[in-house]
Amino acid sequence: MKQLVLLVFTMLFSLSALAADESNEKPTQHLQVADVQSMEEAKAIFIDKTAEIRAKTPLNIENASQIHIITYTLEKSVGYFTENLSGEKQEQAKEIAVVVEDIHIASESNRLEELQKQLENYFALVDEFLFCFSSPLQATRKKLAAGW
Repeated sequence: MKQLVLLVFTMLFSLSALAADESNEKPTQHLQVADVQSMEEAKAIFIDKTAEIRAKTPLNIENASQIHIITYTLEKSVGYFTENLSGEKQEQAKEIAVVVEDIHIASESNRLEELQKQLENYFALVDEFLFCFSSPLQATRKKLAAGW
């Protein structure tokens, strides 16, 4: 009887440990992307890849797959920001890095609802973050051009 109880507890513990591992899902590294070498390069990649992701509509399996590939380069750009910015902008970059990782994982596993949620988070953060790359005059012109 003691052995049976011990066996049941062992199985429950093992299953809960396995479930915990699944919740801390890590992405598979499929592509090797060169490191970003300058702030100008990081900005250009960030803006370009963000625009590419915004254009991936409707959100379906094919576009999720393309977003997955885009995130490899985007992660390098955001990583450069987290290492080379300071203060509030560095903290924003760190937040974006977490969301980009979530986008990467959701797109890799074709979880479209989760991907949509993370993309919405990403675009909200990006809109605030991009403001640091332009002067107030440029930002105002962009908003006016967008119908703001």
